[in-house]
Amino acid sequence: MTTVVSKAIIPILVLPLVTFGVTVVTQVIMLLINALALAGSGLNVAILWKNLPLWHMSVGLLYHLVAMHGLWYAPFFGWLLLVSAWARRVPFLWAVLPPFAIGIVEKIAFNTSYFGMLLGSRFAGDMGNAASKAGDMSMDAMTPFTPLQFVVDSRLWIGLAITVAFLALAVRLRRYREPL
Repeated sequence: MTTVVSKAIIPILVLPLVTFGVTVVTQVIMLLINALALAGSGLNVAILWKNLPLWHMSVGLLYHLVAMHGLWYAPFFGWLLLVSAWARRVPFLWAVLPPFAIGIVEKIAFNTSYFGMLLGSRFAGDMGNAASKAGDMSMDAMTPFTPLQFVVDSRLWIGLAITVAFLALAVRLRRYREPL
């Protein structure tokens, strides 16, 4: 269980936090370099610092990385851990082929593509933001919900429940496959 949980925590929580730390440090270094360049040119550095919402950007980045890249994609991480616990050979094929086959069977049997659209929208990070229009390059579309809206969204909790189920199955498979 410890192995599976630690492997799940890495992409869900640790990598978004490390990415946040590296990004903030990089932003501060670039800001200091820009401040030195402005000061060297004889321009007022205070304008740069006054007009830059560094705190607001950092909080938004942290929310986006943890919520979207961690929690929203958690079912994919859980699925990959389950497949890696089950498949002895070619786990990539076993990770890709079953969802692909489900989509094909659904299309043949029911002439629908709900499963493919569900996976595609989850994978693309689409949380139902219909406000963005075609050709709109706004960053608002990447994080359409406030934290409260994100936490109460049923799709998040359904995805996390599916993740827990995948992780529980992975723990069970690893427990009975590996020697104690």
